[in-house]
Amino acid sequence: MNRRPRGASMPFYAYSSFNKRGGKVVDIVTRRRNKALDMYQEMSTYETIAECLDISVTTVVQYVARAKAKGDVRVKRPFKHRGRQLALQRRKSISDMKAMGLSCREISKRLGINVRLVQIRLKESDNGTAK
Repeated sequence: MNRRPRGASMPFYAYSSFNKRGGKVVDIVTRRRNKALDMYQEMSTYETIAECLDISVTTVVQYVARAKAKGDVRVKRPFKHRGRQLALQRRKSISDMKAMGLSCREISKRLGINVRLVQIRLKESDNGTAK
């Protein structure tokens, strides 16, 4: 007799994200992959992306690897290190807040950084030596 074991109501390939008839990926997978790549472009970590989308870290790594192989522009980050990207964002925030008329002390409290660092960054931007 050819019976299926208990608990296995459908064959394993029925759960695949690949549509057998049309050869297309299911919509939810496409949306999830695009969201993961957008978050990756915004300098999110694999762990953060996986947690936000409720998927495995391995899945996120595969999404990024496949996108790199296909030449997707979203996987090309301006910097390899998140710290550099955050530093640039912080410099921009400092100059924007100064333009709004905030003092160095208020800026440091809002950003959670040292007052001296704010003063240094403002001096750099005034001299035109900001990177």
